[in-house]
Amino acid sequence: MNLVRKRSAIAVLCAAMALFVVVLGFASHALAENADKNSSSAATSKLEISKPEELAGKKIGMVSAAVFDKLVMERVEGIKNDDILYFNNNAEAVGALQSKKIDAFISDAPINELVINQNEGLGIIPEPLQDDKYAYVLPKGSPYTQELNERLKAYKADGTLEKLRKKWTGADESMKTMPEQKWNTPNGTLIVVTSSDNAPINYESNGRTRGLCIELLEMVLRDMGYGVEYRSTTVGSILAEIQSGKVDIGANSFSLTEERKQMMDMTEPFYEGGVTVAVRIEGYEAGKNEGFFEGLAKSFERTFITENRWQLILEGLGVTMAVSVSSGALGLMLSFVLVLLRRKKEGGLADKLIHLLENLMGGLPVVVVLMVLYYVIFGAIDIPGMIVAILAFTLIFGASSGSIMWNAIRAVDTGQTEAGRALGFGDKDTFFLIVLPQAAKQFAPILVGQFIGLVKDTSIVGYIAVQDLTRVGDIIRSRTMEAFFPLIAIAVIYFALCRLMAWLLNKFIVRRLDPKDGPRTIKGVEL
Repeated sequence: MNLVRKRSAIAVLCAAMALFVVVLGFASHALAENADKNSSSAATSKLEISKPEELAGKKIGMVSAAVFDKLVMERVEGIKNDDILYFNNNAEAVGALQSKKIDAFISDAPINELVINQNEGLGIIPEPLQDDKYAYVLPKGSPYTQELNERLKAYKADGTLEKLRKKWTGADESMKTMPEQKWNTPNGTLIVVTSSDNAPINYESNGRTRGLCIELLEMVLRDMGYGVEYRSTTVGSILAEIQSGKVDIGANSFSLTEERKQMMDMTEPFYEGGVTVAVRIEGYEAGKNEGFFEGLAKSFERTFITENRWQLILEGLGVTMAVSVSSGALGLMLSFVLVLLRRKKEGGLADKLIHLLENLMGGLPVVVVLMVLYYVIFGAIDIPGMIVAILAFTLIFGASSGSIMWNAIRAVDTGQTEAGRALGFGDKDTFFLIVLPQAAKQFAPILVGQFIGLVKDTSIVGYIAVQDLTRVGDIIRSRTMEAFFPLIAIAVIYFALCRLMAWLLNKFIVRRLDPKDGPRTIKGVEL
């Protein structure tokens, strides 16, 4: 009866928390949107910032790894480093602009055009910061650069580049289709890294990488006799992938600069556009003609239904669970091995090395460990990001769990060991039959908490081109340009996943280690 009540309580708690998060989020969003409403004024098309010179003293946002910070400081006097904020993707920056955390968002012209078309209340300063050119990036001295340049020049001369520009920057989404990837590949397959959240230049939709520079690149590689394999990561990680030599081509809206050309190869420009600034429209009243539940329904549809994005979320959830469970199981085995090594000679070389590992894994940010393994230690090896992620979290979880297990074992009274030996047990039997079970009762609940923390920590694997649940949320936000609802949806999924795993581990593992929940019978005796 108590177990049924516990299950019911857990289910009610999860449902209540999920509903609370959604309602609270939407209430906060509605309050933020309507905080500055003025009933006596109507929305106008006047921009809050009408020319670049007015950016001085304002908070300016841009995607990390862009070169717009240097550009805007050279273009406008009075802008300081502290005035510039960096975001992982366009959706985060647009959300910050709408919520007034920043005053302006600098990006490539086609991206900002898409931003204002998908978000009411935003406009573009008429005067661009400067003209710009976008190119593909390759490792320094790449054997493919020259032929890529020749093909790009040919497509520019025959008008193909202009046709693709009109297709992908236009308003008609039904025209933005990709040809099938069916052509002869006698020269093998090239690995292309892209961000998948940079519409209309490059993005992911319906499980297919697409966009202006993607379709053009596939046309070029088809002519060259190469196939293509895509890897998705953040914008900032693309350049790291290129410099490490782990991929062949980087496809994104990378500005063609002399500084970059010194570090890597850059092709002929595939797009000649400019850098523009998106700002808010004065007096705009967000959502004045849309009710709460109507907005909720539209957000749900854009996040889950449109383009079958629920399938993308399920795939990301599967990756998150695979990395978490694999790392947890391997890390637990590693921690037990570390404990056994320490038992042989406490204070010996093995003990000191294990102590060093624990301090190293505990003293470094998880994202640093992940990226050092992927880009430095395994930089010259073509190893999938998911394998590196599992290895990284195995080391982190194993080191922390080993420390917890060892401290719990040492806390068991030495009298227990002496009693076991007095009864004729050997060292091995004393440890496994007497000491370890008593210690396990203490460290098992703590390890459950450690594992739940591991599940949440896996949300950073997108930095090394692993498309987990968090990364999927970023991709969806980049398509909807809605920062709020996809974040809440992913948060609810993480919450439910962590509560479910915690309940399963406590029910089937932790409770079995507690003698109070064990059988009440003595072998050979009826009670």
